[in-house]
Amino acid sequence: MASSTRLTLDRSSGGAVSPPTTGTERSLGDLFKRLSTDAAELLRQEADLAKFEIRETGATLARDAAKLSVAFAMGLAGVLSFAAFLVVALGDALDNYWLGALLVAVAFLAASGILVKNALDDIKKRGLKPQATISTLKKDVDWVKSEAKELKRELTK
Repeated sequence: MASSTRLTLDRSSGGAVSPPTTGTERSLGDLFKRLSTDAAELLRQEADLAKFEIRETGATLARDAAKLSVAFAMGLAGVLSFAAFLVVALGDALDNYWLGALLVAVAFLAASGILVKNALDDIKKRGLKPQATISTLKKDVDWVKSEAKELKRELTK
């Protein structure tokens, strides 16, 4: 606030403090009312932003899960056929079918482990937190602190 509030001491009433006489300065009650109204509106907006971000994240995860399910189902049929082919081919080449089956199993398990690790890393990188809401909440806390300091400074003048 650019203007300072000056209270005048009314000596005729035994030292009572009279409010400012100009109509341009706001009363303390008006300042608190505006501060509480602004804070309530800010909280409503933050809640709306958080809801939006959570919905957006949920929708993205649902789409990703649907894609993964379809890919898994289609890939499973192909992998099973290919695994059977590899077991038979390695069994013929090594003249030992159990060793061929073991080698194919180890190769598929290693490949699946790599894919799972990549998928989990992508999920961690993307994150599930509503980042924009967290950022604006931090800014809002700073704003409220500065407004409270300014109000305190105005009251102590």
